[in-house]
Amino acid sequence: MSEVPLVGGNNAAEVVRVGDTVRRARDNRADFAAQVLTYLESVGYPHAPRYRGIDEKDRDILTFVPGATTNHPTQRAPGAYARGGRMLRTLHEATAGTILAAGQECVIHGDPGPFNTIFQHGLPVAFIDWSSCRPGNRLDDLGYMAWTWCIQSQGRVPIDQQALHLRELRDGYGTVASEQLLDSMIRQQTSIAEREAANLDDPKTTTDRQLIHQHKNLLLAALR
Repeated sequence: MSEVPLVGGNNAAEVVRVGDTVRRARDNRADFAAQVLTYLESVGYPHAPRYRGIDEKDRDILTFVPGATTNHPTQRAPGAYARGGRMLRTLHEATAGTILAAGQECVIHGDPGPFNTIFQHGLPVAFIDWSSCRPGNRLDDLGYMAWTWCIQSQGRVPIDQQALHLRELRDGYGTVASEQLLDSMIRQQTSIAEREAANLDDPKTTTDRQLIHQHKNLLLAALR
């Protein structure tokens, strides 16, 4: 069968479609991701591709989830943010207390941005690119998702609209203290900037942080 390169995702060096499957280059976290995806299938978690083993080129085989990623609110339908929040909450609840969580709160996706989420008709249906999944703190995952889905210093999205998206996503996930959520968002931005030196000069990361600081009171008011 022919191989068709796929866009979307945020980590993999090689991702191609082969028929109804996706073939993905393996990395040092591939084994754990395979365990997580296998477990999620066993408990009926619907928002992830299914793991189907390793092919003859030493690539992971995953089921193909039709749809597209998004990078702007105009590409998302009403209710998308609430549904995304519920998808993340369901993942955390499904893995809390399991051996995969390794004593942490749960397994987190680790990179649940809209670039790692497949949408159909403007609504999110599945998280992809599980190479960053790991035991962790659910608020770290939620803070990262809230930032990457809701806060845009670029793209001409009015700040009051961003605040409404943030409220919808938080409410979809469930009760989280407003200050804790904003602090987690800033913490994730800072962590990425410190971890990847190139991002220190990345205008989007820098200006997104500035946007949260500048409009913190407005965002807090929307979350209450």
